[in-house]
Amino acid sequence: MMERMAKMTNRASMQDIAAALKVDVSTVSLALRDDSRISRATRERVKAEAERQGYKSNPLVNAWLRQVRKPGTAQAGVGIAFLLGLNVSAAVQAEPYYKILIEGARAEAGNLGYVVTEILFGLDDERHLLKAVSQLRYRGVRGVMIFDPEEKIPEAVVTDLEKDFAVVVLLRAGDRGRFHFVGTNIGQNTMLALARLRERGCRRIALTLHPSQALRLRKFVMLNYLGEQQSWPENERVPLPDRVIEHDPKKFLAWIRKVRPDAILSVNYALYVVLREAGYRMPGDLVFAHIGTDARPELTGVNNRAFEIGRSAVFKLAGLITENRYGIPEIPLMTLVPGVWAEPDDPGSPPLANKTQAETTRG
Repeated sequence: MMERMAKMTNRASMQDIAAALKVDVSTVSLALRDDSRISRATRERVKAEAERQGYKSNPLVNAWLRQVRKPGTAQAGVGIAFLLGLNVSAAVQAEPYYKILIEGARAEAGNLGYVVTEILFGLDDERHLLKAVSQLRYRGVRGVMIFDPEEKIPEAVVTDLEKDFAVVVLLRAGDRGRFHFVGTNIGQNTMLALARLRERGCRRIALTLHPSQALRLRKFVMLNYLGEQQSWPENERVPLPDRVIEHDPKKFLAWIRKVRPDAILSVNYALYVVLREAGYRMPGDLVFAHIGTDARPELTGVNNRAFEIGRSAVFKLAGLITENRYGIPEIPLMTLVPGVWAEPDDPGSPPLANKTQAETTRG
């Protein structure tokens, strides 16, 4: 049963044929191209096994190989597509982190010789996306990278992609996790931020997350934050807000005055702006640690290495195409890129351990 499922979800590869015949993969590759260096009998055995397993050669990879074998010629363009959910909200589209991530993907695609088709989509674009996927299939595009920051790609589109495409997801598409996934290690990055803040002397570290933020992000940040707090003295634990305050500056500032944190851990740059406009010195009155400083070198926090995430996604996708690995993988693989701690060039004065004079004045 498992073997049949594997055949349904992943087309046979040259490695499968080589394993069945107990020969080298290079022998299979040469035999399928009728190379005279391989005996006729071996070529016939390889072709018969390939037919039995349902192997189909990849025309895109064949075209690429023909080009790279020619001295002095560039790699031929092989088709992949980005489904970019960048217009689902103006806030997401303006976020520099996502732009850097896509730049990394484009750079790696160029290095590997891929021709890239970009398809923007919004919340109500199911018909547009289904038509686009049909056109990609007709044009011979076989690899798709889904970049869906608000996890809103229509289910019908995901189902259609399962049939004939190699797929890699950046962040997540829906909640099933059917495809290979590449993203930031948000859980590890949260732990890194908490450890560095504690090393700086911050003892009361606050966290706010708005419900509109992706479920995956909220789950892992909150899980690690609340778990780590259990190892701290009770008087150093900052409770989560009992209501949504992140998009209301007055409620947010009132909560800050109430819980009196030494530091704030956040994925929302807008909160940094609110605190600055309210007169807080950061650092000085408190430390604002941003999980996502990739395009904000003025902030302390975690650089998620978005460029490397984009590169890793395309590299993984290229491997799937080369190996004829289309459809739903039997075992979806997750690649999590760890972030690095980043400090601004001029960090300013250290955070105050207790309630500051600025807070006393505002209170």
